[in-house]
Amino acid sequence: MKKRSKTVYALATSLFLAGCANDGIADATKSIEAIEPEEKTVLTELNAITEQEKALQKMFEDSLAEDNSSSQFSDGSSPVFENIEARTTSLTTIKEANSEIETIQKDLSENDGDKVPKEQIDALTKEMGTLTDSLDTYSTQYEKSLSEEEEYFKSLAAEDATYETLTDGITKLNEQDAKTKELLQQLNEQFKALDKQRNEAEKAVQSVNDSSK
Repeated sequence: MKKRSKTVYALATSLFLAGCANDGIADATKSIEAIEPEEKTVLTELNAITEQEKALQKMFEDSLAEDNSSSQFSDGSSPVFENIEARTTSLTTIKEANSEIETIQKDLSENDGDKVPKEQIDALTKEMGTLTDSLDTYSTQYEKSLSEEEEYFKSLAAEDATYETLTDGITKLNEQDAKTKELLQQLNEQFKALDKQRNEAEKAVQSVNDSSK
């Protein structure tokens, strides 16, 4: 009888633990906590790109003022090319962080725990999807801008380069810059919306966790 009681107790315990493991709360908490570090990475690199953009104008003017400006643009020794490389590196980091956010979104969407607050999680994953789509659009646009910048600077060293080469290129780059700034304004609003939903989801998950103790 005692042996049977131990068996029943062990079985009941294993079923209880299995139920706890399937409620999805631990996984949801882990996923939600993983969002903010990736957000910070993206924002840090976006700010780094902005700072590099601010420094570009002086680098460009200084290169033009040098007696060997043509060779600097032809052989890539002008600081503007280092500036482009730095922004390319930042953009790569943004794309990697965005990929991580997409993975977290997938994990949250596939969390079928019976205690997970579905309404808040669905709202969160929706905002995550909106943000990652916009970051993809931004990355594609900015890669194009960087490529055109590099081509423009190199074109200044061409034998047939004229004053129009200089001014027309600047006009084209300014048009690309305007598109990028529109995307950044959109991203700014989406980061705010994501933070709001992330906080609400975190509170809802924590509430469920506290009530189950």
